Amino acid sequence: MRNEFFKRYGFRILIIIFFLLPFVWMGTKRTLMSNSNNVADWLPNSFVETQQYQWFLKNFPFERFVVVSWQGCTMDDSRLEMFAQQLVPGQTIDNVGQWADEHIKAELVLESEKPAPQEPQNKSVIENVAPKPAAPPESLKTNEPVESEKQPESLNYFKSVITGPRLFRLLKDRYSGSGIGGIRLNEEQIRNKLRGTLIGPDDQNSALIVTLTKEAPQGKDLSKVLEAIRDIGRDCGVQAPKKEDNRPIYQKIAEGVVTTIKEIIYGRHPDMTGVIIGGPPVDNVAITYEGEHTLRRLAGICGIIGLCLAWLCFRDFRLTFFVFWIAIISAGVALASVSLTRGTCDAILLSMPALVYVLAMSGAIHLINYYHDAIREHGLDMAPERAVKHAWSPCFFANFTTALGLFSLYTSHLVPITKFGFYSALGVILQLILLFYYLPTLLYFYPSHRVASEQTLHVKYDSAMQKMWRIWGGFVIRHNIVISLICIVLMIFAGYGMYQIKTSVKMMRFFSADSEIIHHYTWLEEHLGPLVPMEIVIKFDNEQCKFSTLDKLRLIEDIDNELRKELAEDIGGVISAETMMPIIPRFEGTRKSARQIAIERAANAMLEKGRNEMRDYVTVESERSLSYDDPRFQQTISELGITSVDAARLVRVGITDLKKLVNYSLDNEVIGISPEEMQTFHEKAVQWEKNHGYDLWRISIRVWSLKKDIDYAMFIQDVKDVVDPIIIKMAERYFPHQVSVRESEHSGLGFTDKPIEAIYTGMVPVVYKTQHELLTGLRDSFITSFLMIAITMGFILRNPLAGLCAMIPNLFPVIVVFGFMGQFGILVDVGTMMTASVALGISVDDTIHFLTWFRDGIDQGMTQRNATMYAYSRCATSMFQTTMIAGLGLSAFALSTFTPTQMFGIMMLAILTMAMLGDLIFLAALINTPIGRVFRPRVKK
Repeated sequence: MRNEFFKRYGFRILIIIFFLLPFVWMGTKRTLMSNSNNVADWLPNSFVETQQYQWFLKNFPFERFVVVSWQGCTMDDSRLEMFAQQLVPGQTIDNVGQWADEHIKAELVLESEKPAPQEPQNKSVIENVAPKPAAPPESLKTNEPVESEKQPESLNYFKSVITGPRLFRLLKDRYSGSGIGGIRLNEEQIRNKLRGTLIGPDDQNSALIVTLTKEAPQGKDLSKVLEAIRDIGRDCGVQAPKKEDNRPIYQKIAEGVVTTIKEIIYGRHPDMTGVIIGGPPVDNVAITYEGEHTLRRLAGICGIIGLCLAWLCFRDFRLTFFVFWIAIISAGVALASVSLTRGTCDAILLSMPALVYVLAMSGAIHLINYYHDAIREHGLDMAPERAVKHAWSPCFFANFTTALGLFSLYTSHLVPITKFGFYSALGVILQLILLFYYLPTLLYFYPSHRVASEQTLHVKYDSAMQKMWRIWGGFVIRHNIVISLICIVLMIFAGYGMYQIKTSVKMMRFFSADSEIIHHYTWLEEHLGPLVPMEIVIKFDNEQCKFSTLDKLRLIEDIDNELRKELAEDIGGVISAETMMPIIPRFEGTRKSARQIAIERAANAMLEKGRNEMRDYVTVESERSLSYDDPRFQQTISELGITSVDAARLVRVGITDLKKLVNYSLDNEVIGISPEEMQTFHEKAVQWEKNHGYDLWRISIRVWSLKKDIDYAMFIQDVKDVVDPIIIKMAERYFPHQVSVRESEHSGLGFTDKPIEAIYTGMVPVVYKTQHELLTGLRDSFITSFLMIAITMGFILRNPLAGLCAMIPNLFPVIVVFGFMGQFGILVDVGTMMTASVALGISVDDTIHFLTWFRDGIDQGMTQRNATMYAYSRCATSMFQTTMIAGLGLSAFALSTFTPTQMFGIMMLAILTMAMLGDLIFLAALINTPIGRVFRPRVKK
């Protein structure tokens, strides 16, 4: 730093910071507004589990559902039908089957996107053939459904709704015994099909399953959908009316503060008298809410704790305000960097500003202590410049190693953790600008005259803290060998526990026991059944499998029945095409009578006709392009039985692949293609699907989230142990030899060429993979952090061996804390995982400061003992202060209702405390053993 730097440039620095503050504020606001959460998006797209889940959503795009119920919601509750008609006007209990058939056809048409025409003159053609949403036919408007009073923007939120009474009525009417083959379902059979999904275990409780449209809000705006459901609940008398609050703003703030204090002391007591909801959208909204609730409620407490501790350190309101102001701006810059780099926020990233805040406060305290030492040595003249000169090396490398520890989290495959690591590291580096330029400028304009008047060199040796450090240091130095051995033995003992570490990312573990979502899920699981979805897709290769629809349905029936039988304790309902289909009698023996054959043919024809009604659970994957540029173009038109000219004509009017041709509405007129030709093309495409496509049959099972603690790894294997033998048995019967007609078109997704196979996806496999990656990320990020920091320490100490030895005390806190977690069975979650690498980087900060002063004492000709006491006198107080501020400041998050944030706060306090003890005990003892010689600086020639 040049002479009189802050005298020359201080005012300019203040002006620049002043004009940048609005941009920091706007960036921070934009980052917080972007907060949204979806556990399904935590894994990167490169993972097979992610690709399979996206493939599943592509073929069964109705995964977003909300389960709605309330206390007293039974099969004979009239409010159930009223609620359903408010959600989807026009759909009633009398026309639910016809409504579903009409709207599924319309949905199939709308699934195909409208491509831009290849030639401008074809615009009118495209407009003529573009499918349009079908309005509810007049025939569906029966029973005078309740008119909806929803706001216009919420009309497109809900695609369909099904209730227990509706589905019960539909199945009862459809299979009354008067249909094909006299197939009949009695009431007990229907209840067995619906029990655990829409009918509770007592056969009385019921619910609505609301399917959301593709146009419904996503991300942070998903809360609008849930609020729309609650508004309808108020119209139906289920939810209590809203109360207008016209009180002055100061009264609202005061009540909010009192409520927060009561919640921290006594916990929360959610109101269970209104609508009770569950499902994946509810989970994601709850994570967003709890993360923001924690930030609003505890960020202030974290700031107040840091502010009070800073005042206790300095007993000077001016310096306390400087430290607080630098920390606030640093946290704001870190948050603003997210939106400025076009990133988005999530609940995990909301812990980042508090971390940057306490680290900035710690750095500011170190710099102010250097500033006061500079004043005591040479007075106020150029004290900020001298302070920066002395602080540059230890503070820069301390922040740099912290950033390395944080950036090592970028090696994780979990998206929220990589974002946390990257932006936290960026925030730590950016705060150096404020630390070395802005804070010294403030100290220049508002100097510490009181310290200058003390006329004392270096430190007050008669202070209570210095007396404590002399006693402490003397004891550690006298017993250096014994203390070093005790610490090493403790590390070895705790190290065994690290092999027993278990991880968890189960959704419900993210929330405290008094949160609303826990109360809602507890009620829903008790009165209806489990809600966590796992999906099994049975994939038939139609080119190899010449099975009828009836044969496929019977395989699904066998799987469903076996799952209900073998996994009755782990799952609730099983939903598939079998749920919507009757029990078709099976005839044993190789020879069947003419009547039996007729019944099976009639049943198969009925199933073929009703495939559209089972669109949510049965579909065909047939994505073959009709474009000439496609490598399989010739094969496609050959199998389809059309010419290349016909294919070009279809492409010209916007039908670019077989899926669009199959789903195309024949009611639309196409210029250049006659209706008869379109009918022929359509029939050929449907026949191609039967002969060459992939028949996908979905089985959706629901897993307990609260009622029973299920190990997802074992559960997935249990499901495979039930399903795979059934598929193998059928494959061995019809395909006794290994058949592989062609290379799998989906080999990148982990699929095979088998005629029949099962794909396991949904939230359970995704969460399990996330859980596995959590442990892998913990290991990889910690190893990466250790290596990077060790290399940096070797560079700082100008001795690679010294760098490795200096890392031993820094491993001490991580191994001890995580080792005891493993031994006592404390689960590692997302928040806990981040602390290992973070704490390793932070603990090195104190090591750098301590070794810097130790080596400075050696340079002055001191012995190892005296140099250690000198290091105690110069930086032990600052180390203690910064640990208190960082640890106690972050410990405020232990009061969080969001478990990852809560564990992050607890772990940071524990590890930072152990890190301070590791430096002031283990490191101090180690450098006074023969090993300490490696820390001595090389003799200057």
